Amino acid sequence: MKQNEKRQTIPYSCLVDNVKVLLIFLVVFNHLIAFQLVKVDIVVRYIWYAITIFHMPAFIFISGYLSKKPQSAVKNVKNLLIPYILGYSLTWYAQIWLGKSVDYELLRPSGTVMWYVLALFVYRVTIEALGKVRFIIPVSIIFALWAGTRPEFTTYLSTSRIVVFFPFFVAGYLWKSEYTRAVRNFKGKWILIPIAGFLLYAVPNYMITNEMPVDIFRGNHTYLLSGLTDENGIVIRLLMYLISYVLILAFLALLPDRKLPLTFIGRNTMGIYFFHYPIMIIMNGLLILKIPALLNVWALLGVSLVMMLVLGSPPIDWLYSGVLNLLSFILFKKEKKIQDEGLEDEYDSDEWKYEMHRRRKAIEELAATLDTEESRDTASLDNKSTEDPNLKTASGLAGKQGGPS
Repeated sequence: MKQNEKRQTIPYSCLVDNVKVLLIFLVVFNHLIAFQLVKVDIVVRYIWYAITIFHMPAFIFISGYLSKKPQSAVKNVKNLLIPYILGYSLTWYAQIWLGKSVDYELLRPSGTVMWYVLALFVYRVTIEALGKVRFIIPVSIIFALWAGTRPEFTTYLSTSRIVVFFPFFVAGYLWKSEYTRAVRNFKGKWILIPIAGFLLYAVPNYMITNEMPVDIFRGNHTYLLSGLTDENGIVIRLLMYLISYVLILAFLALLPDRKLPLTFIGRNTMGIYFFHYPIMIIMNGLLILKIPALLNVWALLGVSLVMMLVLGSPPIDWLYSGVLNLLSFILFKKEKKIQDEGLEDEYDSDEWKYEMHRRRKAIEELAATLDTEESRDTASLDNKSTEDPNLKTASGLAGKQGGPS
């Protein structure tokens, strides 16, 4: 038991928080530029493609790494399923408030960012069993490649995305802190930068030149619905896995493992993820994102930073956590500890007195039997000691040695 607990322990590292800060910034920025800027700036479109390839895979990898400690189903419902329902409802209401007619499809969270929370719920409920499967990473990749050819995997319950991104979650789940130390101590780790840079340029360039949509990286549909043949879809998805794993290694190897001014945000990323998209929908609906001054990549970088700082601040985190705790208090019974289970607590019927009487009587009869046998043995020993002098001497010595201690 102790070995298992030791294996599941995750030592605190500023590196993990710094990686989360970078990734949540990219999530906010990538969503923000998608509303208007990618339509008018070809360079930003390249950036959009490049970020979309790896930002959620890397985020899911970190989520897997932080999911080593087993969690109860109730805890996952509190921390993930309830936020999923609330986040989807908030996003839906933001569009209704703007006057749009949108169906409330809780089981089909396309058009929101809450699919990740639903996927995380599924992953954490199943990972303890699936994480023990041999060769689970290559098996899950092969399964995801095949799933892209099948119409059964759709936006319903985010089944397609759950399958497509599972290889990153299980890779993070199986990743150990020793691996991170080995990567950081590797002298040739800087080679990861030109490799990642080349891949991030070549793949978006090939796709944009051949008018391939970015949808393939979202994993939301089959290859055909993403505008690709099955063969092209499999190749592009394989490249996504390759680029994402290379970038993940680069982050773990090269980002600083020390406390920085923004490191604290790494502990508050859930609130940022929860609130940022409904706010962007409202900003876009009010035409704020069409202001000429905001049709600039540097301006939106600043907006993304401000949004991350505000939504990752302690007051917002307190608000987010407070609402979840209140709902958990309302919806779930308080867990009670069972201290002492006496015999009288085993029976709720009227026959408990008879049962207790029967047990006491049996105990008394057993005690009487033991007393009788002890008396008989003592008498037999006394008779033998009278006949055998040596036994009598031994009996006397034993009596002396068995005195008060």
